[in-house]
Formats: sequence, structure tokens, C-alpha cells
Amino acid sequence: MKRVLLISYYFPPSGGPGVQRILKFARYLPQCGWLPTILTVDPNCAAFPSIDDSLLEEVPTEVEVIRTRAWDPFGVYGRILGKRRDEVIKVGYIEGKRGLKHVARWLRGNVFLPDARVGWVPFGSRVARKLVKTQQFDAVISSGPPHSSHLIGMAAHKASGLPWIVDMRDPWVEVYYRDQMYEGAIAKRIQTRLERTVLSTASAVVSVSRHLGVGFKRRVHMRHYETIPNGYDPADIPQGTSPVRERDAFVIAYVGTYNLLTHSEGFVAALQQLHTSIPIEVHLVGKVDSEALEAYRAKGISVKGVPYLSHSKAIAYMQSVNVLMLALPRVYSNSAAGIVSGKAFEYISARRPILALGPTEGDLADLLNQTQSGKIFDHDDREGILGFLNDQLDSRGKPWKINDIALAEYERPRLASRLARLLDRLDLLYNSHS
Repeated sequence: MKRVLLISYYFPPSGGPGVQRILKFARYLPQCGWLPTILTVDPNCAAFPSIDDSLLEEVPTEVEVIRTRAWDPFGVYGRILGKRRDEVIKVGYIEGKRGLKHVARWLRGNVFLPDARVGWVPFGSRVARKLVKTQQFDAVISSGPPHSSHLIGMAAHKASGLPWIVDMRDPWVEVYYRDQMYEGAIAKRIQTRLERTVLSTASAVVSVSRHLGVGFKRRVHMRHYETIPNGYDPADIPQGTSPVRERDAFVIAYVGTYNLLTHSEGFVAALQQLHTSIPIEVHLVGKVDSEALEAYRAKGISVKGVPYLSHSKAIAYMQSVNVLMLALPRVYSNSAAGIVSGKAFEYISARRPILALGPTEGDLADLLNQTQSGKIFDHDDREGILGFLNDQLDSRGKPWKINDIALAEYERPRLASRLARLLDRLDLLYNSHS
């Protein structure tokens, strides 16, 4: 069996959406002839968005996991505020008092480059170089964000000459929250140069959506590019009919990280106009910004914040509600069309109607149309959102049918086999030149 060094900051016991792609690659690549060794960060030194110890059970026993130290700059910031690291810096925003928050954002955007996990690079690079020199590997993969992981991957590639795949789960220089980090001209040039160096040096670049790839191709000449989307694992989904619980209320749930960047006044306005004989409840499950909760309550909407759930419990929750709401961040850039939340595929597999908010032309819209799993509306399309919710109220209790053939293309084992085929091609090319 061939061996690949897989570098990722997020790995169990880290929870959250960023960990699922790498965990499933680690789980299913051995079935395709590639045994990963995982290089990740020590949880005691990490700033994970959440902890889900149950995910450790999915790591195959034959997969070695090597954890290194890291220095996290926002650990210091958290101590100043008397909070944990994961409580003060999250995807796209930083918690704290106004003055301190502005300073922290400026530091994040102008000093800690390419991202706030750059303190992992010296520790991870040292271990990565040692591994590829002392053990027999056939390839290297780095996955980001954080894009600091790719600097470690490049160190391993340069030390060994092995084929290197850069896995891009999100944009780099076009990431949607970039403007909130008060990024100056010098930092922008550094980020642009780092992205170009990584993507042009890699043997191959993989991203999770077609539009992301379009952005990378527009800016950088890459040796090889492929799209391998996120997906869902059939092994995670309970067999049989979706267990929708009968409730006195009509429940609309959002599962994941929810903040003011994803909040939609159009959605709230539609909820205010719904006239029904049963109560309407919004459930926000996971990491929820208190300001976002208040934005619902201020408009008289019944909203419930549900703390972070383990992955298995989150999937069960998805199956138990009437409508799943999937809100992409409200952004005004070319990258918006390429955003496909990783949980979208698990939403679809839950077989509940999906109300999505975001670009009506983009990869998420294509996915929903392809799988016939829901509809997407602009954040401000109150009438469209209202019409969709009224339709779901009228058909409450009826099964929601999706395109199973289309959904099967996104099964995690199939996606792992696509990555394995790319590894095989690169290995063949590498060996023919060595």
C-alpha cells in the first residue's frame, strides 16, 4: 500500500465542518490503496471551534496521527478577555470589546499571515521535513484553511521532492471576511504572493467547488487542477425513513456557525408575515452569535439557541425538523458563487426541504437543483422565502423526495476514490521522472 502524508490543522477531536473532509479521506483512502499518516496540531495547543471526541472513533486503527505543538496568538488575546481561544476567534469574526476587537482584527489581517494559525508553521514544518526524510512516503497532501497548513506542505515537498496536492476548502485572497480584517496594502501583497507561490508550486490543486477553481485559475497558473467536492457519508445516516418528530410547532433549523454575516432580514420579514394556526420556531444549532439571536427576538420571532451537538446528534437533529435553513455569508465578491457549505450535503441526505439563502447562481444553487433538495433565494427576497415556507406548511408531514442518483455522486467513499486516482496519476508521473 502506498503512503501519503496528510497535513491538516483540523482533525479529531476537533469538531465543526472543517474536520469532516479530512476525517473521511483518512477513513476511506486505505480502501483505495493509500494509507495516510495524519500530521495535525496537539489539541492542547489548538484553537478548535468545538470539540467532538466521538469523531476519534472513526479514525482507522492503521492510520497514524502525529500531533505537534503550536503557538496560537489569540490564546493571549483570550486570556486578556478571560475566555478560551475558541470563544474569541471564529470563522470570519472575532469576539471582544469594540476597541480590543478592532485591534485584534487588524493584527489578524496585517501581522498573522497567512492566518491566525501561522504559529503552527515552524512546529509542523520541522516534523513534516523529518517525516519525509526518515520514512517512506509517496505523496503529500495539505488541506486548508487554515492556509498555514500549505506552508507546512510546501516545506515537506521541498525537502523530499514528493508530489504535493494542495486541497483548498475555501478561497484564500478572495475569502469573504477579508475586508473585516482591515487588511493593508502590504498584507494584501503578501497574501497574494503566498497564494501564488503555494498554488503554482503544488503538483496539483484541488478545490471543493467549480467557481472556486475559476477564481484560482484566473489568478494563478497551476500545474494541474481538479474539483473534488465535499459530500456525506452514508454510514453516518440512519437507515429507513427520516424520523420527523411530530411537534406542536413548525420548526425551521439552522445547524452550524451562525452570526450576523449569515443573518437575513428578508428571512425574518418572511417569518413575520407567515399566518398559520401553529407556532413557528427557529432553532439555531451550534456556535451562535448572541447578536444574531437578539436580531430574531427583537422582531418577535421565537428563536431557540441549541448548543453544539456531536456530529451524530446533529445529523439526527437535521432529520427531526420541518425545514432546514442554509444561510451562506452575505458577501459582495466573486467568491460568493463558489461557497458551498460542507453541511449542505448532510442537509440533503437528511431528506428535509432546504431553504437556502445566498447567490441564486452558483455552485450551491446547482447542487440543490441537481439533487432536487430545496431552493435558494437572495437574502432580501422576502416574497420568495415566504412562498417557499407557505408551500412547506401546506405539505407538512409529506415525504420530501430527492434525486438519489445525483446524491450518490457525493458519497464520501466515492470522493476518496477520486482523490486516490489523482494520487495514482501523480505517483506514476513522479516515478517516470525519477
